[in-house]
Amino acid sequence: MPGLGKRRGGLWKGRPARHKIGPMILSKRTDYGMRILYELAVEPLSYHSARALSDRHHVPEAFLRKILQDLRQAGIVAAQKGRTGGYRLAKAPEEISVSEVLAALEGPVPKLACIVGEDCRIDQSCPTAPLWKHIERRISEELSRLSLADVVTMAREVR
Repeated sequence: MPGLGKRRGGLWKGRPARHKIGPMILSKRTDYGMRILYELAVEPLSYHSARALSDRHHVPEAFLRKILQDLRQAGIVAAQKGRTGGYRLAKAPEEISVSEVLAALEGPVPKLACIVGEDCRIDQSCPTAPLWKHIERRISEELSRLSLADVVTMAREVR
């Protein structure tokens, strides 16, 4: 998709996807990242080794370490070296938004794109443009509002 950026391993590189939300495709990277963060949110004070997380979630360890590195750089996870070290959340699950996680793993969330693309010249007079802008704003608000604690609660309600 033109104009959406070219972040390595990101949403818009044509990578295999597990989930699709309209034109936004969530990569395996985000899927794995959210699963790992879910586990860390369930036990927020415990350290988990990359190897153990890799084994439990069937994610190649090298790939998982890259995900954890990006989450660490974003201040979402903390790492401790040593025999009893590993990874855990850097702050409370209630303080980490889904939007923050997506930004760390995928870059900025793409805007809803017009079917015509960037060359659309009728945006100002298009009768449906306000609808798409409204939906885009609501998605952004919801992703910012939802926390990892909410993700844990939702998962428990389903079970």
